[in-house]
Amino acid sequence: MRKAIAVAALSSFLLCLLAGYYISLWIGERDREMAAGDGSRNVLQTEKEINAQTKMIYQYFYTSDRVTKEQIETAPDFLQGLNLEQLKSIYNGWQVVLFSPERVILRCSIEGMSSESFILGEDDGYLAVFYEDGNKAVHLKERTDLPISTLPEGDARQIREGLRVTGEENLAKLLSDYMS
Repeated sequence: MRKAIAVAALSSFLLCLLAGYYISLWIGERDREMAAGDGSRNVLQTEKEINAQTKMIYQYFYTSDRVTKEQIETAPDFLQGLNLEQLKSIYNGWQVVLFSPERVILRCSIEGMSSESFILGEDDGYLAVFYEDGNKAVHLKERTDLPISTLPEGDARQIREGLRVTGEENLAKLLSDYMS
């Protein structure tokens, strides 16, 4: 009788052990199927691109006085439709802090003081560079030979509204872009 109880107990133990093993295999297989199912779902993902509503945030860090100035504008025509890699190729001296269809944050370091601020605008129909003095009065620095009418409409509109540029280096780059 003792032998029969011991055999029954041992058989029950082995049966439970075997059942536990198969249940764990079944649960593991189910989890793998669910994980594979999540990974293989057909999800439509569009590549992130700059569009007409994208806010471009330019941050300028001045090394001499350690001031960061920020300029916010809507994406100009020539940036619309670009992805992150294309934007990086255009702004190769800039750090891309954030890239999304809603906002792009670009940061650059500028040697010098933070007071180097210019405004690209229009003077007698031509692209002109203005600067602000300490009293916030705007003065003409130079007028170029480039008629505003030769620029694409989006760029011309920004120039007419007054396009703020920070730093001599950025001013030179932007002027060369418009002049070429």
